[in-house]
Amino acid sequence: MVKISVIMPVYNDADRLDKSINSVLSQTLDDIELVCVNDGSTDNSLEILESYCEKYEFIKVYSQTNQGSGKARNYGIECAEGEYIGFLDADDFFIDDDALEKLYFAASENNADMVSGNIKLVNENDELSPFEKFDYFEEFGSILPEEYGIPWSFYKNIFKKSFLKDNNIIFPDLLRGQDPVFLAEVLSKVNRVYTAPADVYAYFYINGAKQCNTYRKRRDTVMHYKMVFDYLNDSKFDDIRHEFRYAMLGFIDMMGIDSASDMLTAYREVFADDPDNLRAAEEYFYFKYKDNQDLIDSFDFESDDYLDFDNGSMKLNKIPDKPRISVLIPVYNAEKFLDESIPSVLNQTFDDIELICVNDGSPDNSLAILEDFASKDSRVKIINKENGGCGSARNRAITEAKGDYIYFFDPDDYILPNALEMLYRNIITNGSDLVICNFKKVSDTGDSNYNIDCSFYFETMFDDVNFNRFVFNCMDVKKDVLNSYFAPWNKLYKKEFLDSYDDFLFDLGIAFDDVPFHIKSMLRANKISYVPEHLYEYKYNPNSVNNTASNGKDIFRIIDIVENILKKENCTSDFKNEFELFTISHIIAYMVSTNSEEYLTRAKEVFSNLNLEDNELVSGIKLNRYNLVLKANSVKEYEFEDYKLQIDDLKSTVDDLRSFNKKSSDMIKDFAERNIKLSEKNKKLSKKNKKLTKKNKKLKKDLKKAQKLNKEILNSTSWKLTGVFRKPKTVLKKFRD
Repeated sequence: MVKISVIMPVYNDADRLDKSINSVLSQTLDDIELVCVNDGSTDNSLEILESYCEKYEFIKVYSQTNQGSGKARNYGIECAEGEYIGFLDADDFFIDDDALEKLYFAASENNADMVSGNIKLVNENDELSPFEKFDYFEEFGSILPEEYGIPWSFYKNIFKKSFLKDNNIIFPDLLRGQDPVFLAEVLSKVNRVYTAPADVYAYFYINGAKQCNTYRKRRDTVMHYKMVFDYLNDSKFDDIRHEFRYAMLGFIDMMGIDSASDMLTAYREVFADDPDNLRAAEEYFYFKYKDNQDLIDSFDFESDDYLDFDNGSMKLNKIPDKPRISVLIPVYNAEKFLDESIPSVLNQTFDDIELICVNDGSPDNSLAILEDFASKDSRVKIINKENGGCGSARNRAITEAKGDYIYFFDPDDYILPNALEMLYRNIITNGSDLVICNFKKVSDTGDSNYNIDCSFYFETMFDDVNFNRFVFNCMDVKKDVLNSYFAPWNKLYKKEFLDSYDDFLFDLGIAFDDVPFHIKSMLRANKISYVPEHLYEYKYNPNSVNNTASNGKDIFRIIDIVENILKKENCTSDFKNEFELFTISHIIAYMVSTNSEEYLTRAKEVFSNLNLEDNELVSGIKLNRYNLVLKANSVKEYEFEDYKLQIDDLKSTVDDLRSFNKKSSDMIKDFAERNIKLSEKNKKLSKKNKKLTKKNKKLKKDLKKAQKLNKEILNSTSWKLTGVFRKPKTVLKKFRD
């Protein structure tokens, strides 16, 4: 038995075959064999293989009719005599000469079923570049199988042959995508993956779309996604499955419009029993081709028995009673805003929507305006009800919504034209339960100077991330669950997610009813995604219902509701510090404006039950006012002491500005002095440069004269006649040397 059998499937690879085989010949691990399986090549690949076979005993050549690389590798595994199996494609090569030696060392030391090294990409000029989708191993070690990443690049690994045999792991009978399926099955059955610090494999990348030139190959590619999902069905592989979902959708992009009908047919056939991934693919097809009506019509042609539009597959055409997005608007006395706000929704670049307007007993002209819009646009639906508040209007709209996704909109605000399109694309690509965007706070009076950036700044939390392909959950953004923007209108929700709970409604008869809704949705969402752009304009009115002192009494009710939510979701300990900051911030915000001794008394009770030990979130101004509440004997005393704190804060700010100003002045002075010195130095260098330039010109002229003279000498008759006298000297010199 040899240590490693390297299996090489070969099909018409004559041009790169020598380099590939030579990289095996260069390996320092000598107890190996190279098993070459000629897969019915029509060029001279077989002749090249046989010539190597005659020279090297450890190179073995087998042949089969053309059946694809998967079957060729399976044939090679059957013929292999090695303790471990490695793979090498005929157009690739091993990089480090000791690559196999290091892999085998890690395998033998750990009795490993699988050992992984490093892989790089190689171009037609044999130039190497990093394969950034994988971690780079710089030392011997091990990882869990779920830490491997997407099951690509099986080439950079070796596998114990007995492990493959015992688990009956072979390459599937697919024309495309056999490799990830093979590796996915391995990862599902190994306990650990051992690593070696070796640059093992140079992978010559070829655009897969060009090779998927038949329906069978396209379908097999789609099938390999399904098989990988099935093998990695354990929850520990959730991250890999999600990342592989991006690859599945990316394949739709890669194949383009010419293959779109074939592709959708393949997805519907293969994923007929996997409604989640089928729906993801169909939604992506719809979004990608929604502006090509002829193609969309062809997608919906119901001619195949496996299609079930009532339970599984979705029609891609717009259906009036089944929109993609339901936009829900609670309306109360909004007549002066509706002529601007409603068109901002109806004129969205993504128009597969319904607009449910709930007239909450408006005594003004709001209903008439809504009816005018409804008479002109069938997507507008009006519900009339007695006044019950914003929360009750939203709840009524939720029960009437028929869209796959829910978007809340306030009647006095404005949404940017491409907002729903960007949110929809993000949520279907990421498969998230909700997607968040940034917004701007503007004045409802039209004051152009009032324009406040309201951002979540997730970009600073997650480095170098493409948010079109990235999800997170509440534990990744704990601060934003309880201490950020609570409004529902900067989020698009998956309706299926909201419907999976029986309490996703807004609390009634209370101010700040969007706070519990936000917190519940953030805590419960398995996947949250993010669009960094500002897509919404919130028109701020300091006199609105949520900004009046009379709502201060509801703060304590909201705190109790939030505390109960945390208990129900088993998150109390995880969000202890965030909840304390939430409690202190909201109580302090209304302390002065309520001007109520009862409010102060209740605040003292709540604060005295908090344990701020080791809570670094509550510091500075918040901590000072927390202590002030506990010490104050009256609201007036609190207000007076708070005023003093504000003065101290201003003084501190002024001192900081003065200090900063002094440092800036010193820096400016230092820069000025350095600039003067550099200017003087620059003048000297300029003078020197002029002299050198002048000298250089003279030398160039002298060189030209010398070259001209040299040419004249070499072409002169005297030089040619005296050549015979110069040669003996040269011969004599060589002899002496």
